[in-house]
Amino acid sequence: MRAFRWRSWLGASVALFLLYGAVNIIAAIVVPSTLVKGGAGATGLVLDPDADAYLAGGKHVLDTLRQTNPKLDTLLVTSMVSMCAQMMAFGILALLVAWFAIRGGQIWGLWAVSGAALAEIPHYAVITTMYSAQGAPVEGGIIGLAPFYVWPVVALALGLVGLRRRNATAMA
Repeated sequence: MRAFRWRSWLGASVALFLLYGAVNIIAAIVVPSTLVKGGAGATGLVLDPDADAYLAGGKHVLDTLRQTNPKLDTLLVTSMVSMCAQMMAFGILALLVAWFAIRGGQIWGLWAVSGAALAEIPHYAVITTMYSAQGAPVEGGIIGLAPFYVWPVVALALGLVGLRRRNATAMA
């Protein structure tokens, strides 16, 4: 029964990191597909659709950008496509590290995926600061992104508890 307990903690951590990787992969497919098809106004670009539209001068500006300024539309869309390429790479790596390293009880994998996931925080702090300085509404973006910062922390905590219990069981 004791071995099952540590495995369930570690298993929950693995499941959360697998899901985290899968969400990154799905977003890295859906967002560029939507933008390439519909242009810069088809979905949020950086922080939140409302905040992005505010900086662009309104939703109508982004919605008509493909017709009014196709070069700028191309720049914005390809910028997001390139960012999503990085999300795809991270998502695949997160899946593989979670499945092979964390599931195998290797603590380096737990720290690697957690650290990589949380490395976004300083970048989005800069983004929200810049948006806010221009008067853009940032609350929606902060609320929308919060689960992506809480999620890896919870997965890390579950994994650390599972590994600690595994090590305690092995020493007993």
